[in-house]
Amino acid sequence: MVTISSEVERHHQISGEDFLVNYVNKSQPVIISGVIPKWDAFSKWSLPYFRSIAPELNICAKKFHNGKIARESFTIEKYAEILEEYEQTKNQIQPPYCHDIPLFSLIPSLIKDVQPFALDYLPKWYAYKWWRYCQFFIGSSNSLTPLHFDCLLTNNLFFQIVGRKQFTLLLSEDSKYCYRHNWRWFKIDPEHPDFEQYPLYKNARPIKVIVHPGDILYMPPGTLHHVRSLDMSISFNVDWHTSKSSFNGIAASFKGMPVKNVYYNLLLALGLIFKVPPQVVFRFYKSYLNYVS
Repeated sequence: MVTISSEVERHHQISGEDFLVNYVNKSQPVIISGVIPKWDAFSKWSLPYFRSIAPELNICAKKFHNGKIARESFTIEKYAEILEEYEQTKNQIQPPYCHDIPLFSLIPSLIKDVQPFALDYLPKWYAYKWWRYCQFFIGSSNSLTPLHFDCLLTNNLFFQIVGRKQFTLLLSEDSKYCYRHNWRWFKIDPEHPDFEQYPLYKNARPIKVIVHPGDILYMPPGTLHHVRSLDMSISFNVDWHTSKSSFNGIAASFKGMPVKNVYYNLLLALGLIFKVPPQVVFRFYKSYLNYVS
């Protein structure tokens, strides 16, 4: 088993300027506490709560298997029943994972539960209807996302509301040791690496960190991450660019980034670099939320 060290700094309620200077500009991951516990979401959000406000809403859930993704559709009420039964019985059938769902857009009443939002951690361009860039993750214990990086090479702020998640992180410079396939996915299982089949992984420097309820995890562009839910979990994230990372995202077209991904990066660059208003850009960007889901 590979030796994994915890090297992600933890800080309490850092300022937006501190976050930008010491973590975003230096491409350093960090865990920030003290923000989420101020939100109503921290005490209110649960499976029964979601079921009570939108029982008939249809959501998509995924199963990852051998590099392929299968999708199933459920109402929130039915999905909650499946997760609750699994947590009570711990049977052998792992429920599918509700992964990358734009729930703020589907249930706008949830937006008021996350106030005051941490807008000072994002570029000002994202302030207008910031919630449109967020994606939700709802799943049972042992839900798993295999090793990957975010497809637009964005910054990632991950907000953990309910339950714990175990992240195994590898900084982008270690991707060459992880046997990439299909642009952003990797063949390595960091929990059980096969060094005979993938010997270069011995050179990698994985970092394992537990993200607890109330934590915000920041991952720089290109950070590889493997994610396992240790409990039934409710989380959301926002993928976002700076001017620099949007430019790098466009330049990644020369490194194999799919054309469609370059298109979405170009749209964000129009906003962040050339100051095209978000109201204009989002009309074309919103299809990304279905694309990534």
